Amino acid sequence: MGFVNPSREHARRFAERAAARGTDRTFRVLDAGAGSAPYADLFAHVTYETADVCLTEGKDYSHITYRADVVDLPVPDASYDLVWCSQTLEHVRDPDVALAELRRVLRPGGEAWLTAPFFYEEHEKPWDFWRFSRYGWAELAQRADLEVVEIEPMEGFYGMLAYALLMGGRQLPDELAEDRRAMTRMSKRFAELDLADKRTDIGMCKNYQVILRRPVDRAR
Repeated sequence: MGFVNPSREHARRFAERAAARGTDRTFRVLDAGAGSAPYADLFAHVTYETADVCLTEGKDYSHITYRADVVDLPVPDASYDLVWCSQTLEHVRDPDVALAELRRVLRPGGEAWLTAPFFYEEHEKPWDFWRFSRYGWAELAQRADLEVVEIEPMEGFYGMLAYALLMGGRQLPDELAEDRRAMTRMSKRFAELDLADKRTDIGMCKNYQVILRRPVDRAR
């Protein structure tokens, strides 16, 4: 049985919402920390560029527009209507600097659409530094002089349980193989529940999805 990951479906839905903000190629989008750029197809109707530090061995970066860190993007001020930054901020040593840089490259009124984990295993080691609560997101936005449009769970409590059960089961020793199989079955069940009924009124989420806007009436 493969890895059950409702977060991917929720993330794609969030990306679809972001892509719908633009209607033609006059709308400029930067995918900051793009990696494999899994949502590039959704932005085919706008002007879409990518940036990544390109440090992970074995990854194909031939599609990357700018080989650069998100804290130092080689583009002029106010270049983009929207910045997409998914599962990246946890890998940046100084998220305050990163958000200030995203603000710089956004046009006044432009938006940063971000996702990052709240409950997730260490990954992309050793480039994994942070986890963000909804209150952490609000604080980061305030310090970067960005307006909060949305801070919401990306998946519900069932999605977090699906992930925890699968990851926990994988760590069990061989003598608990039956428990591992049971946890995998439960993981699939909770993943299906999360896609059918995204419960955010109980428990906690695995990731947050966030929309921040550069103010129109302030230039900093």
